[in-house]
Amino acid sequence: MPNMILSLAHFCDKHGPRVLLGTQFAVDGASLLLPDYATETFCESCSMKFPNNDTSSRSIRTRMRGKDYVSTNYPAVRYQLVSSIIRHMFSEETMAYDSAPLSFFDESKGLNLAMGFKLPDTDARGDERRYALLLTIDSPDYASSMKILAKHWEFTTYSFRKIIDYIKQRRKLEMKRSFAENVPQEFTPMGGTYLKGNNYKIPRNLASLTNDDLLFVRLHKWNTFILDALNSDVA
Repeated sequence: MPNMILSLAHFCDKHGPRVLLGTQFAVDGASLLLPDYATETFCESCSMKFPNNDTSSRSIRTRMRGKDYVSTNYPAVRYQLVSSIIRHMFSEETMAYDSAPLSFFDESKGLNLAMGFKLPDTDARGDERRYALLLTIDSPDYASSMKILAKHWEFTTYSFRKIIDYIKQRRKLEMKRSFAENVPQEFTPMGGTYLKGNNYKIPRNLASLTNDDLLFVRLHKWNTFILDALNSDVA
């Protein structure tokens, strides 16, 4: 059974390409749990957030069908692999941010399926933040990896789009709410558009952008569901 990793990645304005959440699986997930690490190396934009401002938790674990599914701020076991993949992914000229699927393979990076998207945010560079969902089948065997991906292509791309649609819809609702509350203080109407007074860019967490404290818990649940489905047909 090849190792498979599901990641949510972000191009952080301050730190560059980063994994926000990576989900892996093992019969015993203890090795996948993250130890304490220096959070100073992460800003709000590239951190995983839990409800009630819980800063002590580093991992989420779910037991299903004899496997542990573990989500962490970055993959504990295959950090270097996923980091190299997302650097390649965000630098790829063919990478779109319209939820169109992009697949690529080499023996060192395995077979990958990426789906990029953007969220508007006037606190970000270029007034938008770039993200991507990424499935990595960590195997040098292209034929067997492609067999898995081809069999589950419709399911995986549909699932990715549902996740992206949820995040984008939550962002849209949060922008409407924030705009309604802050127009008098922070916005100036000019010719039918609005310019926000903002002299510097501010790191913002995805949970804050969507006003969803449970977002990363939901992502863990969705990633677990997808990986469990992929595993169900893999011998």
